[in-house]
Amino acid sequence: MFTARMICLTEANLTMARNKPRSLPIAIAYRVKYISKIFLGSTRLLRCCLFLSWLLKRFAWELSSEIFGSSFHKATMALSEEILQNWLPVNGSMIDIGCGTGRWCRVAAEYANRVVGVDSNSANIEIAKQLSGDKKIEYIIADITQNVISDQFDVALLIHVLEHMDNADALLQKIHTIAATLIIEVPDFEADSLNLVRRTLDSPYYSDADHIREYTLDILNNQLERNEWKVNDIKRYGGSVLAIASYNPASSLCPTPIHTEQNDISKISQK
Repeated sequence: MFTARMICLTEANLTMARNKPRSLPIAIAYRVKYISKIFLGSTRLLRCCLFLSWLLKRFAWELSSEIFGSSFHKATMALSEEILQNWLPVNGSMIDIGCGTGRWCRVAAEYANRVVGVDSNSANIEIAKQLSGDKKIEYIIADITQNVISDQFDVALLIHVLEHMDNADALLQKIHTIAATLIIEVPDFEADSLNLVRRTLDSPYYSDADHIREYTLDILNNQLERNEWKVNDIKRYGGSVLAIASYNPASSLCPTPIHTEQNDISKISQK
């Protein structure tokens, strides 16, 4: 089981010896880099490195998910069971939009009186039903944007869904009609400092091939506020941005920037 949240990260256990063991693969790699730089030039070599690091990171994520299963996702995503418990009213209700195989539905059922998981993928819903026989959970095969849900819920979950939507604003407006509190998680573009370089050099930087957009903390905050969601809390963790917001019709009038630093590396030399 992957238990990253249980590991106590202290100065002591993150301190290491200055002299590291010699590594033949690393030594060879640096020599290959030196020779490649001579023949390709710095920028072409950088493009190759950016692409390989992006691709290998994706492979490593998929393999980690395969080996450690749901415990890996629970430990590395920004949403945690503790956060969910804190925002779910006692004996309340929750709808998980884009629930996948129902991971967060099963967690929420321990605290909520009613849980509904919605996903347009019938295979995901079938797996979700097989993984849980809890009568408090109802799974529905549906497209949430097609006005198929009219019930009211205390909390709506939108975990790694918004980045897949063509019209994110329409979905955020739709959720007003079914829940007063929204817990939303999206990928964090700024979690990888090389993404800015990738975008500058037109190298792939998306974290999933189906994504319509990537997010920063500011982008998510402004998107929520212009759609009348007041952000109560927002944070970064594990390569994602998590926000908890409440429906507030007045919030769209005064969006509040949270992070305004601008990065400019457009002057990278083209060799």
